Amino acid sequence: MFSYRSLLKQSLNIAWKHKYLWFFGLFASLTAAGGSWEYHLLFGNLNRNLVNNLYSRLGDILAFGDFLKNLWQGIISLFQYDFWTILNVLSVLIVTAVLILFIVWLAVSSQASLVDSVKKILNLKKKILPLSVRDGLTVGHRHFWPVLCLNILTKAIIVGLLFIVCLPLLLMVIQGGTILTIVYIVLFVIFVPLAAGLSLMVKYAIAYQVLDDYSFVASLEKGWKLFKKHWLVSLETAVILFLVNFLVGLALLLLIGVFLLPLLLLGILFELGGLVILTMFLAIVLIIFIGSFLTTFQISAWTGLFLQLSETNVLAKLERLFRRRQ
Repeated sequence: MFSYRSLLKQSLNIAWKHKYLWFFGLFASLTAAGGSWEYHLLFGNLNRNLVNNLYSRLGDILAFGDFLKNLWQGIISLFQYDFWTILNVLSVLIVTAVLILFIVWLAVSSQASLVDSVKKILNLKKKILPLSVRDGLTVGHRHFWPVLCLNILTKAIIVGLLFIVCLPLLLMVIQGGTILTIVYIVLFVIFVPLAAGLSLMVKYAIAYQVLDDYSFVASLEKGWKLFKKHWLVSLETAVILFLVNFLVGLALLLLIGVFLLPLLLLGILFELGGLVILTMFLAIVLIIFIGSFLTTFQISAWTGLFLQLSETNVLAKLERLFRRRQ
């Protein structure tokens, strides 16, 4: 019988026993569907002012437009300089672009690799697994383009919805009005479930694409049908994983605050550069390792849930509670 406790225990065992998956987790956390979009959408504003946060998001969107405009103007003005200056700048731009493309490839391939590796681990269970980072990246590379498109689709739609929600805020700054406030509230109420549902649906679509080799459109259709059928289970899982993330993040902050922050302050106070660098290095390493582990744990949980939902009829915890009372 399905239970969240067994799902979390299973995911924890996978993430802890197969530490090579942390490599994939490190880069998969950079993707839109590999990280935790739904957690930010559902709970990201619990500890901050919602309106100020959305103003900040709107500012980010507008700032990105200014960045693209300035970049284009800079490229045009570049040709006013001498040949060697142009060559040096173009070389830096090309190297930067290649590095970014490599990181994108590694992130998306790692995401697909994690999904595939988790299924293999679950299927083989206690058998020795001849799996490696190289094998995982080979599988991930095969699914690179569809998974990349799913991530881009998620990001584009969520940013688009967020921009639509932010428009009334922008108009409120210009002219104010009660009607705009009501429109903003209505749009926000509509936006949150749409964006969160899309994020959860894409997780299933990626699983269909990687594990069952569905096409891009077919994986979206199957992902939507699975999410629609088990939306409550998906939402409960998202809430549980958010709580896990929150508790681990809190523990990480306490760990850094209790052990590393005093060392950092001591190094700054007595001008011990080596101690400052060492403390910052340890903090970064700790954050990277825990972040990689958490992403591996999350994707293991979602992949395990996907396999459960696609094979058996799973009831949400709330559904089971209501059935017991009847």
